[in-house]
Amino acid sequence: MFLQKLYLIVLTLFTVLATNQSIAQQWTLQSSVRQAITTSPELKKSIAELGVRQADISLSSLWPDPEIGFRVDNKMGQDDGAGGYDLTDITITQSIPMSRIKYQEEVASASMKAARFTQQYQSLQVQNRVSKVFHQLQFASAKLALAEKQLKLANKMYGQDKAKSKDVVVRYLTPLEKMRLTIIREEAKQAEGSAEGKYKEALSEFVKLLGIEADSVDSVSKLLPVTDIPNLKQLSNLQNNHAQLSSQQQEVLAANHKIDVARSTQMIDPSVGLSWQRDTFSTGREDIYAIMFSIQIPLTDRTATAESKATYKASQQKIELQLLKRELKINLNRSYTHLNHVTEQAIEYKKKVLKPASKMLELTNKGFSSGELNILSLVDANNTYFESQLNYLDLLYQARVELAEVKLYAGQMITDTQVQNIVSQNNKFNMEDK
Repeated sequence: MFLQKLYLIVLTLFTVLATNQSIAQQWTLQSSVRQAITTSPELKKSIAELGVRQADISLSSLWPDPEIGFRVDNKMGQDDGAGGYDLTDITITQSIPMSRIKYQEEVASASMKAARFTQQYQSLQVQNRVSKVFHQLQFASAKLALAEKQLKLANKMYGQDKAKSKDVVVRYLTPLEKMRLTIIREEAKQAEGSAEGKYKEALSEFVKLLGIEADSVDSVSKLLPVTDIPNLKQLSNLQNNHAQLSSQQQEVLAANHKIDVARSTQMIDPSVGLSWQRDTFSTGREDIYAIMFSIQIPLTDRTATAESKATYKASQQKIELQLLKRELKINLNRSYTHLNHVTEQAIEYKKKVLKPASKMLELTNKGFSSGELNILSLVDANNTYFESQLNYLDLLYQARVELAEVKLYAGQMITDTQVQNIVSQNNKFNMEDK
C-alpha cells in the first residue's frame, strides 16, 4: 500500500509539472531540461529496458521445471491374458543446476547495473540535445530583437517616422541620399522578416522536443556570455565516473561472468528422478519403485568452444571500453579547447569591436543629422554596428553550445537532478511492485 501511495504521489507530481507548462512563461535552460526529462521517449525506452533486465534477474535464479512422463501399454494385459491397456510407468525427473545459477545471477545483476547507467547517459544526451535547441532559440530570439532594433532605428533616424520623432534633427536630403536611406530601411525590413522566420523555426523545434504548446513559451532567458569555465582537471576526474563508461564497465563484468556460465555449463545439468512401474509377476501384478541419476558424457569439444566464444566476446567488450575512454578524452579536450578559444574571442570582440562600433554609430548619427557627415559614413556605421552585434551573438551561441558538449563528454548534469531522481524512484517502485 505504501508503494502504491508513493507511486500515485510521483504520478501526480508529473501531472502537475506537465500541466504547469501550459501557462505562458519565460523558459530557462534548467526548466527546459526538466520538462524534457519528464516527457522524453528515450528515457521511457530506457525505463522499459530496466524492466527487461529486472525480469532477467528473476529468471536467472530459477531452477528448471521438473518433468513428468507417463507410459500406457498392453504388456500386462498380454502377460496375464486379461488384455487391454494399463498405466505401467510414471517417471518424475528434476535437473539440478550446479554453480551456473550463481554465475547467471551475476550476469543479470551486472546487466541491470549497466542498464541503470545507460539510463543516466540517456539523461545526459537528452540534456545535451535540449541545451542545443534552447541556445538556438535564444540565438534566434536575440537576432530577432536586434533586427527589430535595426528597423526601429532606420524608421526613427532616417525620416520614416518624422512625426513621432520630434527630437530628431531633420536635414535636407539629396535624391541619392534618400535612395540610400530607403535601401537601409528595406534591408532592415528584410532582416527582420528573415529573423522572425528563423525564430519561428527554432520555436517549433523547441516546443516539439519538450512536448509543450507554443503558447506556453512567453520568452526565453537572455543569451549571455560564458563566464565560468570548469577546470579541465576536475572535468577529467568527473569523466572517470561517466555514466557511459560505467555502463560499459558493467557490460565487461557481465561478459566475464558469461565465461563462468559457459564453463559451468560444459555439461548438461545432472538430473535425479523417481520412477514407478507396474508389472506382472508370478504372484500377480506388482509395483516397482526406482531412483535414477543421470549425467552427460562429453565426447566432443563443444563445451570448450562455448567457453572460447564467451572469452572472445569478453575481449570485445574490454576493447570497446578502451575505445570509449579514448574517444571521451579526445572529445572533452577538443571541446574544452574550443570553448576557451570562443570565450576569449567573445571577450576581445566585445572590447575591441562591439563597443567601438556602438560608439561610432552614435557619433555618426549625430554627425549626419547635423550635416557634418555624408550618407556613406552613415551606411558604413550602420552596417558595421549591426554586423558586429550579429558576430558577437554568434560567438556567445558557439560558446554555449560548446559548454553543453563539454558537460556531455565529462558526464556532468547541466541542471539539477530532482526530476531525474523522481524518475529513478518511479522505476524502483514499479520493479518492487512486480
